[in-house]
Amino acid sequence: MKRFSFVLFIFVAAISMANGAQVEESRLSKGLLAVVNKSDNSISVIDINDKRIIKTLPTGKGPHELVMSNNQKWAVSTNFVGGDSLTVFNLRELEVERTIPLEALKGPHGAAFLTDNKHVIFTSGKAKHLGIVNVETGALETKIKTAQDTTHMVALNKDESRAFATNIRSDSISVLDLQNQSRVKNIATFSMPEAIGYRASAHEIWYGANKEGRLVVINPDSEQEIAQWQGFGFPYRVLFNHDESVAMVPDFHNHYIRFFDANNKKELGTLALEEGAGPQGITLHPKHDIAFLSLNLKNKIVAIDIHTREVIAEFPTGTNPDGVIFISR
Repeated sequence: MKRFSFVLFIFVAAISMANGAQVEESRLSKGLLAVVNKSDNSISVIDINDKRIIKTLPTGKGPHELVMSNNQKWAVSTNFVGGDSLTVFNLRELEVERTIPLEALKGPHGAAFLTDNKHVIFTSGKAKHLGIVNVETGALETKIKTAQDTTHMVALNKDESRAFATNIRSDSISVLDLQNQSRVKNIATFSMPEAIGYRASAHEIWYGANKEGRLVVINPDSEQEIAQWQGFGFPYRVLFNHDESVAMVPDFHNHYIRFFDANNKKELGTLALEEGAGPQGITLHPKHDIAFLSLNLKNKIVAIDIHTREVIAEFPTGTNPDGVIFISR
């Protein structure tokens, strides 16, 4: 009888494990990833079901970030190190559509698509500006001066009336009025702010301060600090899950990702990545609470279940991946 019970237990456990694997497989059965490869001057397009690179497309020199329109028609890479341009990709054809040179706004880095699906806002650290381009015409339509040093990453509020840009060497966040095309104010920050995320459900800015290794939450109107965590080596990016209840911050130097209860401002836990992983770009699955994180020093992307805080899949990339997007198929 004992032997029968043991065999039954093993059988049930095997069925449970198989069902769990099927659930994970179903969540990752369709779609493509695209990621910039910093050292290859390219993007890799990866089939998530087959876990293989199906296409490689050229960028300008030194690509860092990659953003996608809401309708998934366009993607844009910011060619930061020597490229001084944006590369526009047609995601339906998986081809390069055009290159937009940026002689007036060199060093493009952080970027975001507007909800009209044809305009991209981006930072220019060299010119101390934000710019807005039309990806369909290639025209630079708007320039807004921050007058701050190394304007680097950008986030938008919900109605896109405001942009928030970190200025690494001025220790500030610029608040820009996109309707009037002017700077509203600069908010003083801890040293070397880079990562930034806008939490629309609570009207909060979450930013990383590189020099002191801090993650800080503020109200952008009152500038009051709401919460703060320390102990980071390099808080590279900030990403929220779909209902904005969880914040994730990959640490490039400590090779882990930290998770936070965004509502209650408590740390949930840490996922240690493989030694020397170098986590950088991060994006969200369009339907599920799964994050895709590029491991810059391992030439791969990992898929992470946000609630179990476990790696559930890996995907190959080119050399030194960073900015990453998920394309539904």
